[in-house]
Amino acid sequence: MNNNFDRELFSNIDITEEYKKELFENCKKGKRAGDLRFRYSGALCALIVTVIFGCTGAGSYAYYRSVQARMEAMPETEIHEYVLDLESDTGVTIDDAYSRKLTDEEALRVAELERKYNAEATFPAEDVKRVEKLSDWDGKSVCYVEEDHKLHFPDTMTDEQLLSFIDYQTKKDYVMEKEAEKEADNTPSPYVDVENVSEDELVKIGEAALIKLFGEGDFLNWNTRVTAFKPSSTDPEVGKSHDMYNIYWEQTGGSGYSTAYQVCLGMYDLRVIAAAVDGKEYVAQLKDYTEAEALKKADADKEKVYAAVEALYGYKNPIREKHEICDDYGDASRIRYVMQYEDTYVDVTWNLGEEKLSSVEFYEESYFFDFDPETGTFINQ
Repeated sequence: MNNNFDRELFSNIDITEEYKKELFENCKKGKRAGDLRFRYSGALCALIVTVIFGCTGAGSYAYYRSVQARMEAMPETEIHEYVLDLESDTGVTIDDAYSRKLTDEEALRVAELERKYNAEATFPAEDVKRVEKLSDWDGKSVCYVEEDHKLHFPDTMTDEQLLSFIDYQTKKDYVMEKEAEKEADNTPSPYVDVENVSEDELVKIGEAALIKLFGEGDFLNWNTRVTAFKPSSTDPEVGKSHDMYNIYWEQTGGSGYSTAYQVCLGMYDLRVIAAAVDGKEYVAQLKDYTEAEALKKADADKEKVYAAVEALYGYKNPIREKHEICDDYGDASRIRYVMQYEDTYVDVTWNLGEEKLSSVEFYEESYFFDFDPETGTFINQ
């Protein structure tokens, strides 16, 4: 994999080298990336949004007309507040922008309410409150505090309060995209029209890949969305091996919290590059372990992972393997394994509680073995 693109793109982003690596890999392979936040400023904002949002789905809400109208009806004073919020957002993860993490139960409720918000125009009666100092917050409302630049949650939240949280996040994402568009008008996009194949054909190939990995499921009746990610069109040094089609299976009205499925196909040979299920709704239903328990079980489950990969895809006896807790959402419920089989790397996530795969990727080069988290550098550079 050519490194010029990632060094140029991420050289000034205020996050750790490890997060830069993960984000770059996810964008390259079309994965729905972990929840990451950045400092949004000027041209950098435009560059981030252009490359990242198409990869994660965060900027591609299937807005229904009523939601779009709600966004467009925001007064300039409210838009300006969100712009200031974005400029003040220094967190690395989504949770850094909140006073506390949402519980699994709240995440499940948010996923359900988010679908109603988008598909049925179920909006909150009131906006998120806003105060200057933490001492001004009543402790009972959902409130943005300008002093620490965080959204503060009460200990327990009603559905109405969760709706106001959803509304705040939707407006903030909308404003972020609009601000990015001001900077990105002349920025070539790596997203192009589907070429030389029909979307129906891509969906059929993707469905076969999902059925192979997960079996038949309700997701086959969900809405599908196809994108053509062609980074070689904007940066030839990237190479055509990174050009791909991404097919998403999404629930009506769903966005970041809802369970969703994704398949990535090579643009020129339509080979399956990756298949996955993800979303906070999905993760919230998984069994949680402590870090020590998860790592112990990861060692015990290795042979089961090897067997699953062999049974599904025919790869036998990996040359080497490494694994880590997959904690995109702060839970120790899945383990990421990377296994080398001669010239092919198989990268999977393993659902510890159900002991089955929740994602699989195939590629010819791995940075997982070469990245040193202690020094924050790539060993092979």
